[in-house]
Amino acid sequence: MFTSYSSARVPPTKITAMGTENIICEDTEIQGGSIHFGGSNIVHPKSKIRNEAGGAIVFGNRNIIEEGAVIINWSSETLNIGSDNLFEVGCVFEGLGIGDGCVIEPKARILPGASLGDNCVVGAMCKTFERDVVPNDTVIFGGNNDRRIQTARSKEQEILHTKHIEYLKDVLKRSHPAKAGITQTIGVVS
Repeated sequence: MFTSYSSARVPPTKITAMGTENIICEDTEIQGGSIHFGGSNIVHPKSKIRNEAGGAIVFGNRNIIEEGAVIINWSSETLNIGSDNLFEVGCVFEGLGIGDGCVIEPKARILPGASLGDNCVVGAMCKTFERDVVPNDTVIFGGNNDRRIQTARSKEQEILHTKHIEYLKDVLKRSHPAKAGITQTIGVVS
């Protein structure tokens, strides 16, 4: 279980999204400070994105945040989330940052202060240590949170992730209303 948070100290939320290809469902809890989405991100209903200490949260492109996933920035520093990441159902991310092409499987937990490199997988119900620096291509798996190195992300994995995004855009547009109050921008946001 993650530490409970108090909405009394959460700063007002400003959400910006690059372009019009982001799907951020209405039934998503997004609160606190500045939260910026790059292009083609998918945020399922019932997911939570919380900015607790005033630092921004910046998403790259083509991230998928599934139902029940929780992303919390406890820091006053910016939480950078790379591109092409998958946050699966019920996972909790409380880390300092994440690279590109990572998968956080169901009910996995990235503890406060931890960071993930590129192409990492945190298996179902596994977790990092606090302040853990997980190198590129690491897989955390099993009941003992064992680790191994995997091969670099393949072109097939990239194609599959792109197809997943396209499928979700189609399904979620038809079945869930979009969240109101998001500033859509065209071009580069500084």
